[in-house]
Amino acid sequence: MTQAIKKKLSKGIVRRNEIIRLIERGINTAYSIAKAMDLDPGTVKHHLDWLEKKGVVESKIVVERGRAKKIFRLTFPINVLERVMEILDLVDIDAKEAEKKIAELVLEVAEGLEKREISFDEADKIFTALIALKTIELSEEIEEMLTLANELHEGKWEIVAMLKSLAYEFKE
Repeated sequence: MTQAIKKKLSKGIVRRNEIIRLIERGINTAYSIAKAMDLDPGTVKHHLDWLEKKGVVESKIVVERGRAKKIFRLTFPINVLERVMEILDLVDIDAKEAEKKIAELVLEVAEGLEKREISFDEADKIFTALIALKTIELSEEIEEMLTLANELHEGKWEIVAMLKSLAYEFKE
């Protein structure tokens, strides 16, 4: 991958991060987001379409003062998205470092589940967001972890144990 492509991908990730944070603050139309970011509305719409296609945001049409407008809202809690976006900021630039962070996140989530600090639903949302937003293939080990983590919604402790084992193996 050339430096120019890496830079373009990185710029897109930064813009999507900013859009997510603006939506979280209540700035929720393509026009208002474009104005806040000082960007062309078409550029913002492109990113919103991508985020919607990936399931990170959803939209609905509302009518205000006789005019229809499309508003967006996050489908994941902001704290989940921030953690995932932090990792994804690295994926296209330094995949190895991103993989380390994913393995650390897998361990953290598994331990959080064991200590009952997070629910299976919260854990599932973290990995659903990560899988939906990642843009490149990662190593076989990490892909296996993510595939397995995507099964956390089933609430099976065997999956947690397997995830921990895979994450420990990866870190060695």
